[in-house]
Amino acid sequence: MMGNEKSGTDRAIRMKIGINLLYLLPGVVGGTETYAAGLLRGLAEIDRQNDYCVFVNRESEYWPLPQAVNFTRIVCPIRAAGRVSRYLFEQMQLPRLLARYRIDVVHSLGYVGPLVAPCPSVVTIHDLNYIALKHAMPGVRRIALRFFSIQSARRANHVITVSNFSKSEICRTIKLDPGKVTVTHEAVWRSGAPNSAENWVELTGRYRIRTPYVVAFGGRTLNKNIPHLIRAFARVKEAFPHSLVLIGHIPSDVDLASETREMRDRITMTGIVPEAHLLPLLSHAELFVLPSLYEGFGLPVLEAQAAAVAVACSTAGSLPEVGGDGAIYFDPTSLEATADTIRRCLTDPAFRSQLILKGRANLVRFSWEKTAQETLSVYQEVFKQSHV
Repeated sequence: MMGNEKSGTDRAIRMKIGINLLYLLPGVVGGTETYAAGLLRGLAEIDRQNDYCVFVNRESEYWPLPQAVNFTRIVCPIRAAGRVSRYLFEQMQLPRLLARYRIDVVHSLGYVGPLVAPCPSVVTIHDLNYIALKHAMPGVRRIALRFFSIQSARRANHVITVSNFSKSEICRTIKLDPGKVTVTHEAVWRSGAPNSAENWVELTGRYRIRTPYVVAFGGRTLNKNIPHLIRAFARVKEAFPHSLVLIGHIPSDVDLASETREMRDRITMTGIVPEAHLLPLLSHAELFVLPSLYEGFGLPVLEAQAAAVAVACSTAGSLPEVGGDGAIYFDPTSLEATADTIRRCLTDPAFRSQLILKGRANLVRFSWEKTAQETLSVYQEVFKQSHV
């Protein structure tokens, strides 16, 4: 991992940094959008010395960038939704733009970067779920992402990832030297009290929330393991009055009809909710459950801990690394283990309180300012290496 100490030479470096956000489809790409927003805000807060040119697609023309004088948005004539044309633009046109704007270092935040760039390049590979889980996404999309992400990682000057688990997977699968990969954890900005009681009454009506409840997140990929959670919840529902609230997108290829038929009055699906509603929906729950089969980071764990809700999550991927002592863990392939964990948490308020306190303590390990500083150190190092 590259060092974070800033020498006098580092402070003298002034760079023009390109940020490749051509992949960004606002409200759709999930955790990688949160990562982009958090990192850019963190960079804006710690770095007034370097200039940032943020290359976005048409869908992101009005996506909120930091209001800092050293950040410039460059809108490219491409749409993220057209993946083939976007990949082609990224490989053929983006390098020309990097040269035109005299970019010193380019950082691609969403798995894929230009394979041939006129400047040192950094790419963030968040995880390898599209390789580890064959059914994580449609075949053609999976094949294209696999090819371009692997080649991007191999040809980049440096790779950033978001957990030690993902670093291990990347080095083993893509055959990279560990010294080429730096871990920069994600974090949360969200803090403070939830909305007022009046607003909460409005939200319960809007989303038809029945209290008390257990909350979980959906997601665009099958690894979120939502059918498993519903089956586990069905095993304990007779012992508790709680409903199950599922926040976010449920993929169309996840058939929940058979899972929910007998529990229709105990399950609420909110769909995608505005950011402002997420904290109150989390904080009023008695338990947050993350049953994923694979996670490269697991940001919802930190979001739940920041909302002061007890967390139960699977042992898969990076989740134990991220949740630390502030969560209870279960085997996501075992209905019995999942149900037993939910049962224990709902039965024991004192245990939930302990999880909340430990979760709050766990949060101090993560900050976007720290992530931004570690990322900036990578930029400085690859820039220096290119000028040796």
